[in-house]
Amino acid sequence: MFENNPYRNFYPQDNCCAENNHARRYNTALSHFKSTLFKGEIFRMTSGLLRRRQWLYDLASIKLCKTQRNTFYAGIKVVDINRIIGTEGRMTDFDIGFHPVNEKSRQRWVNMALAYLVRLPLPPVELTQIGDAYFVRDGHHRISVARSFGQLVVDAEVVIIDAAPPFPWQKGYGFQPVQVTNARLSQ
Repeated sequence: MFENNPYRNFYPQDNCCAENNHARRYNTALSHFKSTLFKGEIFRMTSGLLRRRQWLYDLASIKLCKTQRNTFYAGIKVVDINRIIGTEGRMTDFDIGFHPVNEKSRQRWVNMALAYLVRLPLPPVELTQIGDAYFVRDGHHRISVARSFGQLVVDAEVVIIDAAPPFPWQKGYGFQPVQVTNARLSQ
């Protein structure tokens, strides 16, 4: 009589299924972290061999005092993740591809990945914009997780520093052509 009960799927299930879903998501997030950590090691080795930039630019070390004109709040924008090239103080935790550098950030990274997997709404990251580049003030782990899951854009609260180029990340920055004279050729 009760074998064909049409309401059998409406009864609440036990917590076992919820725990299994959480364990599965946690294992997915953890394996994603390990994969991203390994990809970061390969990325840094390859970049070193090809003499490409491996590390994030540090906003504090960039000399903008002479060229800085104004700073203003630009609101919340959608920002291309590939235009985020620097940080305000977390240079040693992530490389320029926002791969974690070591195991120290594993728990925080995995927690952000879990939030990403269950689609929890997270606050926008905080970025500083100079020219066409962005520097992270807050949200390094969120950006790293978003990149590892293939996300192309991120919501960001942006502050713009109006400064005159050239900037260190632009081609030709600091390039001073060497003038060849006859005296150098004869030596």
